Amino acid sequence: MACWGYKRDSGPIFMGAGVIIHEYAILTFHGIGIMHRQWPEGDQVRGFVLYDTEFCQFGSRAKEVTWSTGVSLQNNHFVKVLRSYPQLAIIKSREPLRSSSVMPLPETRPNIKARCVVIGWKHLLVDELQEIEVEVWSYEKCRTNITTLFYKALCIYMYEPCLLLNGGEPLICDGTLTGIVSSEFPRCVNSSLRICSDVFKFREWIHENMQLLGISKSSKQKPFPLFKKEAQHYFY
Repeated sequence: MACWGYKRDSGPIFMGAGVIIHEYAILTFHGIGIMHRQWPEGDQVRGFVLYDTEFCQFGSRAKEVTWSTGVSLQNNHFVKVLRSYPQLAIIKSREPLRSSSVMPLPETRPNIKARCVVIGWKHLLVDELQEIEVEVWSYEKCRTNITTLFYKALCIYMYEPCLLLNGGEPLICDGTLTGIVSSEFPRCVNSSLRICSDVFKFREWIHENMQLLGISKSSKQKPFPLFKKEAQHYFY
């Protein structure tokens, strides 16, 4: 697991979570290159990725890398990305992510009726990394509630209300990468629906854009085990 953002003259901006899919790449919800015209003229900006850390906070430099290049399905400033648009992006790191867990893309359609969890920080800068058990809804079922929903989407139904997921968190079903959570915050009700991009349906886009970013296919990959409920610390 990783979290990422930008360092500016005025201080760091934490954007969201991401999952490591290659020693030089994370998959997240948004991440256009830092040279895109979204910053004030003259502002010095560089991207950062923190990984394999219990908290999304600056600590060991050994678990921090820089990035400057990314590609997003929506190549706009983030505030212009609408709820019904697909949100998926690849961020290319300048240095290798020396992680023990690189998440492979799904080779077959994941079983969304299996045990599914979202891995992330409920409050990005405060909480420990943890799993959040969810129910996954198919595109067809979700569209009955969100009529403008984009194709290649899934929804997650969260049992805990008011979770402030930032976006980019991986949805894992039976140990398989299944979705990436979009950024739209849930309403504080008894339960909440969140939109996810269906990673299986975006595999071709991911492979094509990793090649365009100059990222080779070879990378150390290990299965991503589901956490045990009694576990206290998570370093993925």
